[in-house]
Amino acid sequence: MIQASKKEYEQIKAWGMLSSLDIKECDVKKVEDPEAIKKWIIDLCELIEMKRFGEPVVVRFGEEKRVEGYSAFQLIETSAISGHFGIDDKTGEGYGYIDIFSCKHFDPWKAAEFTKERFGGKDYKINTIYRKASFQEKDEMEKGRAVSIGIKKLLEQKQTTYQFIQIFDTNYFGRMMTIDGAVMLTEYDEFAYHEMIVHVPLLVHPNPGKVLVIGGGDGGTVREIVKHNGVEEIHLCEIDKEVVELSKKYFPNVISAFDDSRLKIFYEDGAKFVKGRKDEYDIIIVDSTDPAGPGEALFKEEFYRDLKDATKEDGIIVTQSESLYYYRNLIKGMVGFNKKLYPIYKYYNTLVPSYPSGIIGFSFCSKKYEPMNFDEKRAAGLKDLKYYTPEIHRAAFALPKFFKEETGI
Repeated sequence: MIQASKKEYEQIKAWGMLSSLDIKECDVKKVEDPEAIKKWIIDLCELIEMKRFGEPVVVRFGEEKRVEGYSAFQLIETSAISGHFGIDDKTGEGYGYIDIFSCKHFDPWKAAEFTKERFGGKDYKINTIYRKASFQEKDEMEKGRAVSIGIKKLLEQKQTTYQFIQIFDTNYFGRMMTIDGAVMLTEYDEFAYHEMIVHVPLLVHPNPGKVLVIGGGDGGTVREIVKHNGVEEIHLCEIDKEVVELSKKYFPNVISAFDDSRLKIFYEDGAKFVKGRKDEYDIIIVDSTDPAGPGEALFKEEFYRDLKDATKEDGIIVTQSESLYYYRNLIKGMVGFNKKLYPIYKYYNTLVPSYPSGIIGFSFCSKKYEPMNFDEKRAAGLKDLKYYTPEIHRAAFALPKFFKEETGI
């Protein structure tokens, strides 16, 4: 929901706005009176200063009792007001579902209060968006909040064997990749994610000679790994080759290290790739998508068991582990089985403003090394860092009280 102030509307150069209004527990007689609905439309247009074209149309619709009621429509200058009014077949209470779309600014709160009073409603919900090209993560409204990212242009989109990928040019964040409706990276802030998923484990391990990356087809994780001269071999296991190809096309600065001689790429399912591998890697980094589709298996206990088997006796595993605000139940489950699997388990985070909650976390699973004991001398020798510092390293493991209590970390 937005504040919907006229100043904000003008600042972002919106070309219209839409308010969706749900009125609950209405007076049954009022929502069943077509003349009362017509009068509401006329008075509402006058209240929010909208020019009407023609008279309101109010028609009874719905063969089934659960949807039966009056649907209303009114043309206004370049836009429209529509709504459906009826009686809830379970509660017997009246309701109204209304959309007000306008190509000029109006006060949605005034419209909502007026409509609630006119139909005798006890409560309402309102959602207002500005008509301006933007991207919203598809599932974030289910969590009660969604962040919009202003879009200049859709550069390319492709349905692959595994997922739906889109590349946008944004107003502020540069180019952006989304997968199945979720932001994967933007040029503006990807470094905050990639530096923290890489340099924390590689600076904790005294000799990270062989490193495996699962996922990470955009190249950012590999770009950071190659900054460590002691790394001798890098394996990248990416299930979807199209992620790599699109990254080469649109994110050359992110995927810049793919010509490094130490890198070998496997286009395979990461969960299957690690099965049967024993004591092979010093570090495994899981740079995954969200826990859905091909990424779902990467959040299961079985996968973490396989990761443990695939690392050497002093190995470290770091995995993308979602937001501490949005995925507490998921993280709680991961904490439970990882504390049994690994002698040392910690959770840390980084700040990435283009992600919905602005924060993303990582699981630190270690067979031997504590994350607070790391090589600051090696850290000082790393070049072209924008986010990581020894101070940030330490601070990233400081977690809020509510999160520690709820997850048992």
